[in-house]
Amino acid sequence: MKWFITKKEKPKTSRRLALRKLGALSTATLAFGSYLGAITQRAQAQQGFQSIRFGLQTTVAGALGLVWAYNRVYERQRLHVESFQFPDGRAVRDALVGGRIDMGTMNLTPFLVGASVSRLSLIAMAMLGGNTTGLMVGKNSAITSVSDLKGKNVSVTLGSALANIFTDKVAPSFELKPGGYRLINIVPANQVAALSAGSIDAFVGPEPYLIVGEAENIGRVLLRFGKYDLNPTCLVASASFVDKYPDTVVAFLKSWLDGVMFWEKNRSAAAKTLLAIYRKDGNTALTESMMEKLVDLIEVQPDITSDVVKYIEEQANLAMAHGQLRSLPNWREAIRPDLLSKARASF
Repeated sequence: MKWFITKKEKPKTSRRLALRKLGALSTATLAFGSYLGAITQRAQAQQGFQSIRFGLQTTVAGALGLVWAYNRVYERQRLHVESFQFPDGRAVRDALVGGRIDMGTMNLTPFLVGASVSRLSLIAMAMLGGNTTGLMVGKNSAITSVSDLKGKNVSVTLGSALANIFTDKVAPSFELKPGGYRLINIVPANQVAALSAGSIDAFVGPEPYLIVGEAENIGRVLLRFGKYDLNPTCLVASASFVDKYPDTVVAFLKSWLDGVMFWEKNRSAAAKTLLAIYRKDGNTALTESMMEKLVDLIEVQPDITSDVVKYIEEQANLAMAHGQLRSLPNWREAIRPDLLSKARASF
């Protein structure tokens, strides 16, 4: 059985080696061995599964997948997984559509776009991340409500799902109409600096930037968006892979449930893993306490519930109305809760 390897597309050898060492280090440091040994007999019964190429998005939305991969949780089911890093869910989707990977995690919008033009299947959820997004204002700002943003400069990342959540759901809830404030297009990595410089009055952004802004005494979170949007992270597979290797997919989903269990029982370990990954990518401002706070904001939830299905279909219809989708996905193929049910039945 091969050890876990993670790499970016067109990776440099040194980067691949460094990430392999990180995977080994995190396993040793987080004492995962005792947890792994609890089901050794069950794992020994699992043989002959297809190798899986898995896409990891190195954002907060990909947190569960990152912890699952770096702690090699899949070894409990005797799976061979080769993981590839991507900067976001759109890049994961493009690799999946292009046949370079078999599965991966992504936000809802990339999934809907991909499923409308290609054969993709949602096989489980990863998390509901509504509270990992929000609105930040300056620490000493007089703004105390979203309604106070009238006439103000508000940064969003135009074209993102998060920007749409603010303009379509959050702002109207506070009687803040389009045109009543100025949208400033800034990517999340630069929003805290813009707020500090005074070039914006507030920003709509994801973690870890909200936590960083507070820790550096630059801003305060005025509102988190969990009340307004589920912001789900989807676990998506190539439908052709599902067709060819159904037993492997079910075994994989058992491993995904193992990952959920690991997260819930080892939240401190999950925080340490994420911190190591972020620091490896140069995010030295983050601390262990910040990561522990972030982990607490994430609702890990693997089930494709009826509420989730309703939300997905509503978002797809909205995307169609805005011209963001060419056509609706084939829902029978695009949403497959039956696969996780099979995994749970023998879990």
